[in-house]
Amino acid sequence: IGDKLVGGLLSLSPDYCFVLEDEDGICGYALGTVDVTPFIKKCKIAWIPFMQEKYSKPSGDKELSEAEKIMLSFHEEQEVLPETFLANFPSLIKMDIHKKVTDPSVAKSMMACLLSSLKANGSRGAFCEVRPDDKRILEFYSKLGCFEIAKMEGFPKDVVILGRSL
Repeated sequence: IGDKLVGGLLSLSPDYCFVLEDEDGICGYALGTVDVTPFIKKCKIAWIPFMQEKYSKPSGDKELSEAEKIMLSFHEEQEVLPETFLANFPSLIKMDIHKKVTDPSVAKSMMACLLSSLKANGSRGAFCEVRPDDKRILEFYSKLGCFEIAKMEGFPKDVVILGRSL
């Protein structure tokens, strides 16, 4: 799961990766890339082939487990968001903090660091993709100032797109 959720950003966009640690280890992260379009191109060249080699394509003749679905995703073409959307929200962000971190200012500070660094490097807006059934993460991003973007032609059907102007 780590390779799918954060691996590409950690490997190809490390300047915009912030990690939260406590005495037990890593308990959160805020990751991003200034412009998702060249990032996706880099992923196709430098990240996806490595993942395809690491994770063989599961057989499609049976019901897949969640892990196999993630493995399969490295072998499928990634949907690209519409250019009209990316003109206003070019930066991809991903953030999560373990529920044991109860101080809300920690998440706000991490988001502020990430968004400030993206803005300082030319971004005018950021977006994230969230599964519609993940109420905790939807609420988490909402509290941090992200709002749901109206569905557009070309948006993936299986995620909610949240955005924030910078």
